[in-house]
Amino acid sequence: MSEAYNIARKHLEKALKQANEHNIDNDRLGQSMIWKVIEMYKSSGRNNDDIKSEFEFTLENVATDGIFHVIRN
Repeated sequence: MSEAYNIARKHLEKALKQANEHNIDNDRLGQSMIWKVIEMYKSSGRNNDDIKSEFEFTLENVATDGIFHVIRN
């Protein structure tokens, strides 16, 4: 498992715990995190079509078991 994935997983676990402590629904947290990822991509110069392609690629490569089997970069 990549170091980047481990960092993201740890932050997600912490965010879920904090959201729970503040009675914030997981869907609302997820939407907020998606927005922050989009902001990050945009700040690095990626355009909407490229960001959309990134999300579509990821969704297409997540197996029914929830495991992402392909690393894009």
